[in-house]
Amino acid sequence: MKKIALKNAARGAIFPYAGETWIALEHEAAGRTLCLRLDLIPNKPFDEDNRNNFAISSSKEWMNGPYLDNLIDAVKGPHAFLTTELDLTADDGLKDYGTCTVTIFSLTVDQYRRNRDVIPNVDDWWWLSTAYSTASNGYEHSARLVNSDGSLGWNYAYNGYIGLRPACYLDSDLLISVEDDETIEDVTPERASEIIAALAEQFGGTFATEDQLTTALSFMLGTLRATREKEAAHE
Repeated sequence: MKKIALKNAARGAIFPYAGETWIALEHEAAGRTLCLRLDLIPNKPFDEDNRNNFAISSSKEWMNGPYLDNLIDAVKGPHAFLTTELDLTADDGLKDYGTCTVTIFSLTVDQYRRNRDVIPNVDDWWWLSTAYSTASNGYEHSARLVNSDGSLGWNYAYNGYIGLRPACYLDSDLLISVEDDETIEDVTPERASEIIAALAEQFGGTFATEDQLTTALSFMLGTLRATREKEAAHE
């Protein structure tokens, strides 16, 4: 295990935080990372009153009430959970439900589809926050869900045998513990170019060919890896 900033974790990396285990899904330039709870919380309706508008749902209230309180208590200090505006566009494109402000939420259909490749299946169904359609179109009760095989389905919002898999945005500078193979290179292409330019200026040379650039990059990354190993040995 090693400690890294969340922004340097690979998509699909699994890590503990606030007493739960999370999966890193998307890193955003704004300095936040979309994360999903690894395990399912069973037997939670989308909404006890059978409404498919996540903004007024009992699942949203529970996740941003007692569940979030427990997460924050588990951190025992400043926490990395960020508030966001969740897009509640229905699966058929209707925008009647607008957006809602949340800290903990169920993934939207779009968020799920974008990250399906790194989201492991669980043994039961779990809700998304996207409505099948909206009340104005005659569908006030039907909400989207993920089947146990990862395919998409729908059900009536009051059904309590379907689970929740809470998601959140965490500060990308949060230090997390991951396995050694669950990191990405700390150096972005832009940063690598800056370093190569500095080396060229320092040594009075240029990198006219792809082979020369590759050699320089390999040397630089090798040096960075050696430095990380030394730092880890002293942790």
